[in-house]
Amino acid sequence: MNELEQRIHAEIAEKGGIPFSRFMEMALYEPGLGYYETHRDVGRSGDFYTSVSVGSVFGELLGFQFAEWLEPIAGEVQLIEAGAHEGQLARDVLNYLREWRPEIYERTMLVLMEPSGLHREWQVETLDSHKAKFSWTERFPESFRGVFYCNELLDAFPARKLEWAAEAQNWFECGVGESDGQFEWRRMEAVKDTWNVGAHLPDGSGMIHVPTIAPFWNDACSSLRDGRAVAIDYFLEAEEFFVPPRPHGTLRAFHQHKLSEDLLANVGEQDLTASVNLAELDFAAKAAGVQGRAVSTQAQWLVRIFEQTLQRPDVFPEWTPQRTRQFQTLVHPEHLGRSFKVLECWRS
Repeated sequence: MNELEQRIHAEIAEKGGIPFSRFMEMALYEPGLGYYETHRDVGRSGDFYTSVSVGSVFGELLGFQFAEWLEPIAGEVQLIEAGAHEGQLARDVLNYLREWRPEIYERTMLVLMEPSGLHREWQVETLDSHKAKFSWTERFPESFRGVFYCNELLDAFPARKLEWAAEAQNWFECGVGESDGQFEWRRMEAVKDTWNVGAHLPDGSGMIHVPTIAPFWNDACSSLRDGRAVAIDYFLEAEEFFVPPRPHGTLRAFHQHKLSEDLLANVGEQDLTASVNLAELDFAAKAAGVQGRAVSTQAQWLVRIFEQTLQRPDVFPEWTPQRTRQFQTLVHPEHLGRSFKVLECWRS
């Protein structure tokens, strides 16, 4: 039993059980012990592939698109990234801007929303060549002009796991207890069915609810005065969220590049993730009064940017065979192109 498991067991013993959301929070973010606190490389040599780990092309394409959005905004602008981890995507974006759009680079400041002291140490190292161009914060500014973005962040927000009981016609929160030193699922208190979907689902169907996601996206959109807010993640439309019915909802685990349904195993050594309900973010964005919203697959979104780069070869690196292969991986439906969707909200 590792130290993280010991801490979770101790909290379970003290409280008689904990919600899965608390288990997920500790498994991923416990300082010095959680998965994201101990795994710096979560790409090719980690537990799953990411768009960033494919190569620099992903960040260069984002940099090109960000520059197109920033260009008409006069004066100083900001790029705000949440969930930057070690800072590789931010570095690729800034490298592109410095080399190909220097006039925008000069008036742009990168702000990293980062509560983890360890991640800040990693980011200092990764962004060493851009020392004067970035700072940190733990919350959204009151207002900003520019682009907020996050890549594969929202799916890692600690999620409540709910289970439908057909006989009781109610949802119950799933918690984590222990038996003979092993973690086990425990049904906790009933949860009112405010989603009006339970009656149509088989007994034991699961769903997730992440109470912090809508406020987070509302804050992002509310603070945006001129520009865009962009999230790239595992998104599902409302009608996809319960189809097919799944015992864990959209929760899943990744360990050594393999998908696992054992969410309570390999604590601190596997990633936990849950696809995000776009309906919740739509509601949050509308409440913030944004003027526009668009959703596309990552493939559709990147292909549109790619086509723009072909029209402006003077402000984008040459499409060498190696960089073209990176792009193909990013947009191929069997790789990353279909798994991820891109949500954009804008205000001008």
